[in-house]
Amino acid sequence: MKKVFLGLLVVASFAACTSTETKPTETVEATSEKVEHLYKPTYTDNFKMGDQKNVLMAEQFHKSIFEKDFKAVAEMMSDTATYNVEDGSVLKGKAAIMEFVEKSLGAVTITNYQITAIFPVVGENGHQWVDIWDEADVVMPDGKTQKVQWMDAFRFEGGKVVHFVGFSKAVK
Repeated sequence: MKKVFLGLLVVASFAACTSTETKPTETVEATSEKVEHLYKPTYTDNFKMGDQKNVLMAEQFHKSIFEKDFKAVAEMMSDTATYNVEDGSVLKGKAAIMEFVEKSLGAVTITNYQITAIFPVVGENGHQWVDIWDEADVVMPDGKTQKVQWMDAFRFEGGKVVHFVGFSKAVK
């Protein structure tokens, strides 16, 4: 009898703690007032939402990489593009970037790609960026699969990628 009573008490406790009430999501409008930063940004600290067309270009860039359509990837890039690689190296020029992309991504297969967040921004300096947080499963040449998360930033000018910064980490 004690076990039945204790079981009912536990179930009742869980039921009492479970709320069916839903709260509306609150949205807060950003203010345009300047803030005094603790650390002064060296690039810019005043971004606004940018052009959604740049989001589509960044998505197409990814799609072309996944399909190993490196010709299309190269066409989306300016001849003088710069790529800041996560190991600290800097690749300059389309030829160097494409050599790296084909070598590093040509041997793997990307599956189950998902974008967590993606948004275009434009800085007070006029630079158009698209920031992306994304993840996928990367199938290695040996057949093993590793989930990877990325944080990417693309800068666009004249419909071309002119600067790219990327960071990744394997998910355990």
